[in-house]
Amino acid sequence: MKNKIYFKQYLLLSLILLLFGESFGQSMDKFFRNPIFEEGDNNIILQNRCGNRLTLMFKPSGTDLEFTYKPNASRRKDFAARNFSNRDNQTVLFPTFTMPDIYSTEAKYEYDPYLTRVKINAPSGAKNTLSVLNIDDENAFVLSARSPLLLAFKPHKKFELSDGLITEKFTERGEEIVSFIKFPGIVKNRFRILANGTYVLQVLENDVILIGGEENSYQVNRVCKKFEKMKLNDLISRNEEIIKYELSASEIFCKNKDFKNVLDINKRIQLSMIDEGGTTFGALSRCYYLAWTRDGSMSTSLMARGGYPQFVEDYTKLLLNNPSKVTNDKGIEIPEFGQCIGTRWSKSEDDGIFYAALCLYTTVQTTGKTDLLYGEEFKLLITAIDHYIEKAWEADKQMFGSDTRGETSLRSSPYYGYDVVNGEMHHSALHETNVNFSPIVRSYSLYNQVNAYNLLLMANVLLAINPSLDDYRSAKYADIAEKLKVCLRTKFINAKGNLYAGFEKFENGTEKFVPFGLDCDYWETAWANSFGPYFPLPEVQLKSAWEIRNDWTKYRNHGYCPWNTLSHYLYEYGMSSSNYEKMLTEQIKDALTLTKRYPMVGAVTEYQKEVEGWRALPFQVGALYQTMTAQLIKNMPLGIGVRASNFVDSINNYQFRNANLYATQTGEGDVVGTYKLNAKELIYTLQIPNDQLRNGANKLEVVRSKSNNQFRLYSSTAELFSYKIEGQKVLYSMSNAVETQLIFDKFELAKSVRIIDAKGKELSYKKNSINDKTMLECNTKGEFSVEVVF
Repeated sequence: MKNKIYFKQYLLLSLILLLFGESFGQSMDKFFRNPIFEEGDNNIILQNRCGNRLTLMFKPSGTDLEFTYKPNASRRKDFAARNFSNRDNQTVLFPTFTMPDIYSTEAKYEYDPYLTRVKINAPSGAKNTLSVLNIDDENAFVLSARSPLLLAFKPHKKFELSDGLITEKFTERGEEIVSFIKFPGIVKNRFRILANGTYVLQVLENDVILIGGEENSYQVNRVCKKFEKMKLNDLISRNEEIIKYELSASEIFCKNKDFKNVLDINKRIQLSMIDEGGTTFGALSRCYYLAWTRDGSMSTSLMARGGYPQFVEDYTKLLLNNPSKVTNDKGIEIPEFGQCIGTRWSKSEDDGIFYAALCLYTTVQTTGKTDLLYGEEFKLLITAIDHYIEKAWEADKQMFGSDTRGETSLRSSPYYGYDVVNGEMHHSALHETNVNFSPIVRSYSLYNQVNAYNLLLMANVLLAINPSLDDYRSAKYADIAEKLKVCLRTKFINAKGNLYAGFEKFENGTEKFVPFGLDCDYWETAWANSFGPYFPLPEVQLKSAWEIRNDWTKYRNHGYCPWNTLSHYLYEYGMSSSNYEKMLTEQIKDALTLTKRYPMVGAVTEYQKEVEGWRALPFQVGALYQTMTAQLIKNMPLGIGVRASNFVDSINNYQFRNANLYATQTGEGDVVGTYKLNAKELIYTLQIPNDQLRNGANKLEVVRSKSNNQFRLYSSTAELFSYKIEGQKVLYSMSNAVETQLIFDKFELAKSVRIIDAKGKELSYKKNSINDKTMLECNTKGEFSVEVVF
């Protein structure tokens, strides 16, 4: 009997090997992939938009090159392909690939995500210039050198060789892969094989060495033939021509050249990092080589809110079609959005559902495209929202609870004691945040409450566009959002008038509110008070944002991504452009600092003063881009508005739905004095009415001022269709599916303000102040008008 079982197991194993190849698992040598780091003294990482990644690790005794493979994103947009290689499971095209005579001690780096040059100056006087080209539209890179360069590499099993082409076909995890090295010729490049099986090529006079990986030999031959006769400069020019259009969107011009340089190179980095299938990773590093839900959503959504919407739709499709399908204790499979996309091997952070909704909402609002609202994507999102409410909404507390604090699973989580991302069990006792020596069992962070409020409002705005999925949901969502808002106002405001960072429940039965400080998650609290797009308590969140801005560095160095969202919110309500520039200058200085570990000058760093840390974090770039564009064009929940700043002079090709705005500022000051759109002066509103935006090019001309003495609509959470002036009366035509916030300049100049619904009924509103502006909050649903009499 046992022999029969063993024979069946043998047959099963044989079948697996037949299907997946003898090299199954060849690129992994450990059970669990823990965070891994680049081994070079100096390291440069280039991410290809088609999926492959090249990491150059420069050492005193030579340079290692790691080519990590993913199927071509131009053809394969399925999640299995887009996540084929990541931190915890990856495939390299070559087990070893080196430049033995390139030493870190002799190298200087000119980093660019598409064309990096390495200048070599040896003590002997030997000099060389290496060029590394990241080809935008193919899964390949080019290596080239002016003076002699040695390349040495090995196959997994066996290379196939022809004159000018080396390939190896192998299989890993069910994927057939063909690695390739295209070179001028066996004689020209002095090809040889060493006794230990190492293959050697020598490069000279800017030979083009094309290196990559594809799914089959046909694709390899196609790529090689495509570039067969092209010289290095031809390839560089071709690459720049391809990416020129993408880079032309929302181009920012500011007085500070350092800011401009950092914005430009990080825009190039962002373009290279988000592949054609929508995938992006946490940073250009091995450690962050995971597809985080939050990071991808932030980067693409914030870029879209900054007038650069090219990425958000692709990312939204990827995310919403690949939820984390979790099986509960009843055996029911439930769609969730965890820390990482498309896998149950993911920490159970509760912010993923917010970021999933944010992507879809941002796609609809910034591109005007509603296709995804009528497909399976929106249905799945609504199902996931319903499940999240059922799981996390605690009616007795009027809060959303979580078994995760930051990225840490609490004792109430089934994944407590595991690194659930890679599956490893922790055997040693865990360090736990506690009070009176009692571990936290349930967390109610401000971050999750504000995210949930936004989630419910965004869902209702989308349901209003496609009400076929409503089924009484919008009423339920609105009710919970209102209760949550009341809870925040009645329970979460401390004695100083700022918001607590959270509320926590402990194993011994005690509970406490946590202020901003040593016991809180700084990043999440900063986002809760500055991210939006909706703000349940705008004036309190503004005061809290100032507290975080002033106090964060008392506890530790601040993180630049939430620092950017803070700067955005603070400038919107009164921070001067000079103080704004000071707030961001350190980030720009750090980005321009040449560092040892990652000499990728210009790429943003993660934390203040920690310049040797990770670089090129896409969610930070998105936040920086949004805050900078908002110095002239402000994205609102359902529209855009005009702003002024001494810091930014112009923006070219800011894209919003079908409009392309070309905006300039003249004069001095941080306040809009007057502005013209397409040669027509608009008054009484800084939110641009829809009927004033043309399809295609729009010219926006702003005259700065130091003060404003005119009544006007500063911003709103509603859509502004149009406005008209009738003598001493202004009538704004608007629409909103959720509660509306209207913010006005110089409200006191109006004799009366009435809000009237589509049936002619006057609606009541609450009046509040936010800095020097007046806010009206009104329960609107559908179309309404605002009548102002002077």
